[in-house]
Amino acid sequence: MDKLELLLDMIEHPERYSEQQIHDLLADEEVRKHYDVMVRLREAYGMECKSERVKNERMKKEKYELFFIRKIAAVFIVVAFLGGLAWAGWRELWGDWGGSDATAQKSVSSGVPAGMVTAVDSLVRFADVRLDSILAVVGSHYGKQVCFRDDGSRAMRLITTWNPADSLVVFIEHLNRFDYMQLTLKEDTIFVESINEEE
Repeated sequence: MDKLELLLDMIEHPERYSEQQIHDLLADEEVRKHYDVMVRLREAYGMECKSERVKNERMKKEKYELFFIRKIAAVFIVVAFLGGLAWAGWRELWGDWGGSDATAQKSVSSGVPAGMVTAVDSLVRFADVRLDSILAVVGSHYGKQVCFRDDGSRAMRLITTWNPADSLVVFIEHLNRFDYMQLTLKEDTIFVESINEEE
């Protein structure tokens, strides 16, 4: 065996050699140079492995942080989406009550209780509202006065719909379909009178 093969065998199987044999082999200058090169290569390889391990750990940490940030963003988006749905549902159920439309606002200010009038697609819906309140709103819109010839129909409560874009004559014809009352339009006044069932 030459000196290099002996050095390699000694490095792989140090238990086969005594301390004196190892010491004598490393005392040779040529063997010592080879041994120093091997030590440096092993250290360089160890440093490279350590550097690779640190790099891998750093990449894992960055991936975890990115995953965590994405998870938080996803939760935020879901919460915002659900909040938007809840808001839209609330607006759908309750948004128009109280007169958000200009016509309904005018109606509420004309003495019709809030919640009794809703405006939907330019229609005004009166829900269980007294006839005198309905006619006050409608008359005000068309610039007409209302005259009740008797008190029988004044307190009558109606559920009806009015389209402010229609003429007053159309609305009067609509109300005349109800029993127990008759409306007529003369000049600037809407006249209302009760109709007795016996007549």
